[in-house]
Parts: sequence; structure tokens; C-alpha cells
Amino acid sequence: MNVSLFRNTDYVNNKIVLHVIQGLFTGFSFWMIGSSVNDLKLRLFVVWNIIFVAPGVINQLQPLFIERRNIYDAREKKSRIYSWKAFVTGLIVSEFPYLSICAVLYFLTFYYTVGFPDDSNKAGATFFIIWLHEFICTGLGQAIAAYAPNATFAALANPLILGTIVACCGVLVPYSQITVFWRYWLYYLNPFTYVTGSLLVFNIFGASVDCKESELAIFDPPAGQTCGEYLAEYQSGAGAHYLYTLNLNDYYFDWRDVGITVIFILSSYCMVYLMMKFRTKASKKAE
Repeated sequence: MNVSLFRNTDYVNNKIVLHVIQGLFTGFSFWMIGSSVNDLKLRLFVVWNIIFVAPGVINQLQPLFIERRNIYDAREKKSRIYSWKAFVTGLIVSEFPYLSICAVLYFLTFYYTVGFPDDSNKAGATFFIIWLHEFICTGLGQAIAAYAPNATFAALANPLILGTIVACCGVLVPYSQITVFWRYWLYYLNPFTYVTGSLLVFNIFGASVDCKESELAIFDPPAGQTCGEYLAEYQSGAGAHYLYTLNLNDYYFDWRDVGITVIFILSSYCMVYLMMKFRTKASKKAE
């Protein structure tokens, strides 16, 4: 599988070009974000753009996965050359070098152009999340493709699955505004919740905010109170920090979300094996 993928220059080149173009598009669309209140929202939209490399990654890999699976079904499986477990393992592992290359290129093309923190600890942590995000996308796409009867079915399933999890990750719709039915289970069973959460904490939590003059609220406090006394209750609540409104209440949420993302990666690859096992059983019954 490693040799086969290395020789498939169309697939590899398209994968690299996708990440470079998407990274440059994000970087130059949000060029050197400042530190105003409105710029906090722009950082949120940067993270939103970052996760949208997922549909492209998934759509690229699924036709190749299904084509190889069909060859395996027609040749290796029937002649019992090797098991479906070895086949799936080969498909998964052969993607790893290219995921790492794409993660590096993606990070370099957007991170410094949008003006995210130069601190090595935050930059390194952000790259680590981008790298993990590549595994999430690939594992999810391969899990869908493993059971899909053909590439057309997989392409039709992708928008339904991706649209649902993207809409409920807490970025497009804030946590408090997500429909109750989705908020208490899909939000927490959503890998993108933890990818976006860690990216937001690493790049926003503790950042200095310099309000523009147009963003200042000018008012007179009640008689006998200073502005600080009048706003004390507001500043101790959700208004104290922008990320509170996104259900990110402390700095430790960054590495917590990283750990949960790793769990989702492992579970997504387990789903690839599980879906392939179900399909193998179904094809045996059909025969």
C-alpha cells in the first residue's frame, strides 16, 4: 500500500495542493488579525475555516479507498491471499506520512499569516492539533467508505454526516443556543467540538484585548458607584471572558480537548475495521 500510494502522484499532489490552497486562502482572508473585540470573532472564524479542510480530504480519499476495496473483494479476498484486517491496516498506515506532510504545509500557510501567537508553546500546540485533525478527517472518511456500496453513496452520505457534526460543534451555533436535543449528546460526541475547542483556547485564552474607540461603551454609572463597582457583577460572569460563551471556561480545556481528540482518532479507526467487518459479513451472505 505504501508503494502503491507513493506511485499515485495524482492523489498525493491533489492532497498537498488542497492543503496549501486552503491554508493560503484562510491566511490571506484573515491577514494579521489584531487584538480588538471584533478581532476575537475573526479568530473564531479562522478556526471555523481551518476545520473545513475536512470535506476535501474525505472526498479525495473515499474513491481511492473504495476502488482498492473492490479490487481486494474481487481478487485477494476470494483467493484468500490475506485477510481484510491486513488490507484495512495497509490502507490506514499508508496514509500517515502524507497526513504529516499536509499538516506541516497547512499549518505554515495559515498560522503566521493570520497573526496567531508567536509563542512556541502555543504555535507547537496548534500544529499538534492540526496534525490530529488530519487523522480525524481520514479516519472518518475511511469509516464511511468502508461500508458504502460505492463512491456515489459515500459522496451523498458525507454532507449529511459532516453538516450535522459541524453545525453542532459550538462554533457556528454557540453552545447555549444549540437545540437542547442536540446539545446534551451530539455536542459532546462530536470530534470537531474538541478540535475547535483546543484551537480556540490555545489562540484566544489570555490574549490581550485592545478595544477600538468604536467598541467602547460610554455611560454614566448610578449615583454613588464607580464604573468598576457597577460592572463588577458583569465582569465576574460570562462577560469576563469571551470563551465562556463558547463553553470553554478555563485554560486546562486545551489539553483536555487534545486528549479527547486522540480518543476520537482511535475510535474512528476502530470504526473503519468495524464497518469493513460488517461489509465482509454482508458480502459473504450475498454470495
